[in-house]
Amino acid sequence: MIARLALIVLCAAAAAARAEIPDITRNVVYQKTGNGYRLQLVEAPMPAPAAGQVLVRMRAVALNRGEIENLAPGGRDRSGMIAASDGAGIVVALGAAAKEFKVGDRVTSMYFNDYPDYPPKPGNLRDAVGSSTNGVFGEYVVLDETALVRIPSGWSDVDAATLPTAGLTAWSAVMIQGRAAPKKIVLVQGTGGVSTFALQIAHAAGATVIVTSSSDEKLGRARALGATHTINYRTTPAWGKKVAELTGGHGADLVVEVGGLGTLQQSLEAVALGGTISIVGGITGYGGELSALGVLDKAAHVVGILVGSRNQLKDLQAFMTRNKVKPVVDRVYSLGEYGAAVEQLRSGQFVGKIVVTL
Repeated sequence: MIARLALIVLCAAAAAARAEIPDITRNVVYQKTGNGYRLQLVEAPMPAPAAGQVLVRMRAVALNRGEIENLAPGGRDRSGMIAASDGAGIVVALGAAAKEFKVGDRVTSMYFNDYPDYPPKPGNLRDAVGSSTNGVFGEYVVLDETALVRIPSGWSDVDAATLPTAGLTAWSAVMIQGRAAPKKIVLVQGTGGVSTFALQIAHAAGATVIVTSSSDEKLGRARALGATHTINYRTTPAWGKKVAELTGGHGADLVVEVGGLGTLQQSLEAVALGGTISIVGGITGYGGELSALGVLDKAAHVVGILVGSRNQLKDLQAFMTRNKVKPVVDRVYSLGEYGAAVEQLRSGQFVGKIVVTL
């Protein structure tokens, strides 16, 4: 009887999902300007899923630094492309031969269109959702089944939307490459999306976490999330040496490097003998030099992190559920407030993630 009732509920939800599809949807797209791009809310005809695709009614979109980088001039032509890679919603229609999902399934998108498992193979990193192909910043969007993962029971759309890029990047840096565990020391730069996830994941894994920031207020929030030590890099510019002091000369077994040009040398100073520097971004620029001799002297591992695979996202979801780790969402905006959300992202004045609901 219970199973029959559950089936009736699921069928009713699927029927409702089909019935509510309008003829017009609204998308946030890239529009070319005289100096790069801007994001613009536009109306568009309802798209139809092709073979192997599904139509998703998006409920929440989490913003990433990539959205800001894509507004810069140069590079590929993104005119008219739907922005953003990270969204959560419900499947409302299926294309031909779509088998993995059914109408009514709650799903979240992936950064890469077809990256099933680690390590990546040729072609897995070719199509980036919201960067080289249409993204998820719309009320209804079409996505390949290979670019979707089911949302676990009990997760809200807002929380689920935060994981695909920032959460998965942090997971790859901290657990896959950094192997965080008790008695390990993890240094995290900043309190943005990737960094906050890295702090939470490392803390849940039992590691000692050190966080750097220029804001004492943000460092206070980092301590509340589990950081053992915090360093204000404005008042302590030689924070690499400070890490050594705080750890009795050991240094950090893992450095989650998000700064790039302005932080690489300090990261090398901070890393322990035989430690790992996981490079996940370049907030201060992607140039600069990392001393080969310095890496040799530390016997350090330096690895580039490029998000992660579908199976790794499932592992992250399970880890966070098991350890009761909840994503940190700084603010939730409505679709009509998307411009304010982008400006807050650009300002850097936030901890964790910024989400837009649709």
